[in-house]
Amino acid sequence: MTVHNDKKIAVFFDCENISAKYVQDIFNDLANYGEVIIKKAYIDWSSQKPNGEWRLKVQEFALDPIQVFPNISQKNATDIKIVIDVMNTMVSSKSNIIALVTSDSDFTDLAKDIKAKGIEALGYGEKKTPSALRKAYSTFIQIPISGDCSLEEGKEDILTLLKEAVITTRGDNDYALISQVGSYLKNKESSLIAKNFGGRTWGDIFKKYPKIFELSHLNNQKSVATVRIK
Repeated sequence: MTVHNDKKIAVFFDCENISAKYVQDIFNDLANYGEVIIKKAYIDWSSQKPNGEWRLKVQEFALDPIQVFPNISQKNATDIKIVIDVMNTMVSSKSNIIALVTSDSDFTDLAKDIKAKGIEALGYGEKKTPSALRKAYSTFIQIPISGDCSLEEGKEDILTLLKEAVITTRGDNDYALISQVGSYLKNKESSLIAKNFGGRTWGDIFKKYPKIFELSHLNNQKSVATVRIK
């Protein structure tokens, strides 16, 4: 992934909905997009133990702990506070990207609103994240973020998608640029990115299926990768 160091990011953690164990991986991934200038974590902090996971992450990553008072249901109180702060951020900050860390479908409309304002909406959520929320983002990253190419689960589905993408984007020689394949898939659905299938790039994914796909390059420097269906 190309690093866009000029991008400014605001990230909002729904601590009631996401485990603190993912924070390190999320910040590692956000570094690919730019500089995080706002980082807020929402929970009823009075209910957290002094050495609780989220309290430790606040110190380690300099998170801004936002107290959520459960004067209504805890879940709704958190949702409302995050929505208000995100809306204010869109108006008052210089953020180019707003990242939501949650698997809660109640944030679907918020993700749509972020995109409608011309701001990139980045989502991090677990496997349980509903399809509607995944599709509402500009990009959705499933956590935990895996570096392994383990694709046995849903193998037939991803093969169908890969074949469709290659056929749609290929040239007269039957080869498709892998970069164009990636763009086609992401435009089709925001969660269709290589890292959600265990690879750093789509080239890593194609290499898992040497009997189905043939990889090549357009130049001797091997900087432009192509793929065709055998």
